[in-house]
Amino acid sequence: MRKLFLAPALLALVLAVLVAPSSQSAFNAEGHGTSAVELAAAPADVLSEGPSAAAWPVPNARTYRILSSCSPYASAIRTGARAWSGLTESSSGTPVECRNGYITDCGGGSRVVGCNWGAGQRIALYMGGVNDDALLAAHEFGHNWYGHSSYQCAGWGSAAQVMAPAICNYSSATTID
Repeated sequence: MRKLFLAPALLALVLAVLVAPSSQSAFNAEGHGTSAVELAAAPADVLSEGPSAAAWPVPNARTYRILSSCSPYASAIRTGARAWSGLTESSSGTPVECRNGYITDCGGGSRVVGCNWGAGQRIALYMGGVNDDALLAAHEFGHNWYGHSSYQCAGWGSAAQVMAPAICNYSSATTID
C-alpha cells in the first residue's frame, strides 16, 4: 500500500527532472512560444490519442477560463486541460484566447501557434495552425509549470512529449476533437 502512495510523488519528481520548470518570472513581456512544423509522417513514438482518464501530476493547482474567441474550440481546450491533474476551469483563471493567425507577439520564432506568457498569466492559441487542437492546448497549459522538453515533436505519449517545442503536423494526421 505504501508503494501506491509514493508512486504519484515519484512520477512528479521524475517529470520535474525530465521537463525542467519554467524559469519565467511572474509576468514577462515575452511569452513561451510553440511553433508548428510540417512533416510527411509521424515518428513511431508519437501517439495520436488524447489524454486518458489519468492526468499527469503537477507541482500546484491552477485554473483557466476560455474567452469567447475560443468558443468553437472549447471542447478541445478542455480535453487538453484534462491532461494535467489540478487544472480546472474557473471564471477567474488564466485567460485563454484564440487567434485567427500565427502569433506574432510572443517573443520570436516563426509559425508560432501557441504562447503562454508569465507561466500562466495569459495563453493564446492559433488552432488553424495545427492538426491536434487538444494537444496544442495541453502543451500551452503545461507551460504553467514546465519548459520545453528534448523531444522534437509533441505527442500524447508522456508529459515530456507533450512539452516538445514543436507541434508537428503530419500530412496523414487527423484532428482529434
